[in-house]
Amino acid sequence: MEKENQSRVAALASFGTGVAFGTVMGALMAAKPVKGAEPETRLDYLISLTEAIGLALTQIHQSQLDQIEVLQAIAAALGGAPAVPGVEVTVKTSWVSKEPVQILQQAVRAAGTIFTDSMVNWTQGKRLLIKAESSLNQAIQLQAIGNISNTTTLATDIGPPVPCAANGNASIGFAWDDWYPYVGVRITLPIAPTDGILTIWAVVQE
Repeated sequence: MEKENQSRVAALASFGTGVAFGTVMGALMAAKPVKGAEPETRLDYLISLTEAIGLALTQIHQSQLDQIEVLQAIAAALGGAPAVPGVEVTVKTSWVSKEPVQILQQAVRAAGTIFTDSMVNWTQGKRLLIKAESSLNQAIQLQAIGNISNTTTLATDIGPPVPCAANGNASIGFAWDDWYPYVGVRITLPIAPTDGILTIWAVVQE
């Protein structure tokens, strides 16, 4: 009986690391000696059980180390920190802003509504900022618009309008829910300016 129990425990201890620890423990407990077994038999079983548990834990720990090494190699390939065994790896993705792009510059002299000369390509960006610099001698109103194609036709308003005072500056920021592949600005001029220039810039952060 003693040899039989030891054989069963040894076989269970050789389970692969993919077996859940709880399953291994359940199987090991099932191999315990029958009630009334000799004290020496039960002692031998407890010793074998302890060794088997230690081996199982060692295998699980080694499996985790192997997985960490794989993740480190992936992180290194993606440009993260170099793979160093036993060292925790953090992959950092930098948010880098592109150069400002001018999407409008006009010496507007008429009342009414105009649009930026181009839409901002936001298809691969994380965040977007639009900045208006006005030397016009009349106040204006800026309305961000978005579209699924690179055109102002049938574009949708994004957020509320933003006022820009005469000889003033204004900016438009966007929330995560405001994302559109292409973004522009509709400018409303209640009174015709007689002096100054309106310039609008866009900065995309990737």
